[in-house]
Amino acid sequence: MAKKMDDLFDSIRVVLPEQRAAILENNEILGFEPRPEIDEEDFGEMCFRIYDSTQYNYPINVKWFVPQKGDHGTFESAWGVVREIDKKYERFKLVSDWESHWIQVRDLVSVKK
Repeated sequence: MAKKMDDLFDSIRVVLPEQRAAILENNEILGFEPRPEIDEEDFGEMCFRIYDSTQYNYPINVKWFVPQKGDHGTFESAWGVVREIDKKYERFKLVSDWESHWIQVRDLVSVKK
């Protein structure tokens, strides 16, 4: 009993609901990466490779950002040939032998031949 009286503040631990919510949100964000900044020159080159893939029917490797929590998320990658470009929704369809993806142009990270 004397120990609790000597160290009163160590035995009392109170976490407010706002603090708990902030801690949980911070822990969720720690598992995700921030959205990368892509400059205009690299973005133009990526769009050119996507358009070339539709014209000349050659496969490309695409890496894109998948938002999960605000501007934080994960990265996915796939390879294939671009079959469609949807100008209305600003996306394109990447098709490989076993899967296809609709990828938003604004989420592109890298495109390699």
